[in-house]
Amino acid sequence: MLVNERRKRISAADTIRLVTLLSELGIEVDRPPAMQPFEVTLSLARIHGLSAYDAAYLELAIREGFPLATRDARLRTAARVAGVVIEA
Repeated sequence: MLVNERRKRISAADTIRLVTLLSELGIEVDRPPAMQPFEVTLSLARIHGLSAYDAAYLELAIREGFPLATRDARLRTAARVAGVVIEA
């Protein structure tokens, strides 16, 4: 957000408004136990040719039983193979 402020794409008021909206979402930070999810993420990335962050999304969806919303074709394919529900 600060980069966009500095580039005059948004105002400081826009940033404050966005931070306020984000704080109202009730976002939970995932803190998995041990290193197991990292090993699974690495494996998923290798098997499906995913980026590390896409593999992390897939690992979380698998582990928590969450559906996955993405337009990325490779991630959608990997999710289907892994039995993850894809949201439109």
